[in-house]
Amino acid sequence: MGRWALDVAFVWKAALTLGLVLLYYCFSIGITFYNKWLTKSFHFPLFMTMLHLAVIFLFSALSRALVQCSSHKARVVLSWTDYLRRVAPTALATALDVGLSNWSFLYITVSLYTMTKSSAVLFILIFSLIFKLEELRAALVLVVLLIAGGLFMFTYKSTQFNV
Repeated sequence: MGRWALDVAFVWKAALTLGLVLLYYCFSIGITFYNKWLTKSFHFPLFMTMLHLAVIFLFSALSRALVQCSSHKARVVLSWTDYLRRVAPTALATALDVGLSNWSFLYITVSLYTMTKSSAVLFILIFSLIFKLEELRAALVLVVLLIAGGLFMFTYKSTQFNV
C-alpha cells in the first residue's frame, strides 16, 4: 500500500510539472506571436511594452493585496535604497529586454527572433565565468560550444531581416 501511494504521488507531481511546463510554453509562444501580430498594426513597440508592464504591475499589486488580505500577514516593505540598488537595475534590464525584443519584431521574423533569443544562454554562461559565479571546466566549455554550434546551424540560412 505504501509503495503504491508513493507511485501515485510521484505520477501526480510529474503530471503537474509537465502540465505547468506545457502551460508556460503555450503562453510564451502565444505572447511571441501576439506581439509580432500587434507590431504589424501598432508601430510603437516601446509604448506597447510600457503598457504591458504597467498592466503587469497593476495585476501584481492586486494579487499581492489579495494575498495579504487572505493570509493576514504584513507585507514585506523595502527601503528606497534597496529598491534603487537591487530592484531598479533588474527592472531596467528586464524592461529593456522586453522592449527591445518587441521592437525587433518590426525588422526580423519570429523564427529568427526565437533562435536569437535562445543565445541568451551563451551570454549567461559567459558572464557567469567573468564574474566567477561558475568555474571554468571542460564540460562547461563543451556545452557552450554545442549550444553556439546549434544556434549557428539554426540561423545560418534564415537571416531574413529588414536593415
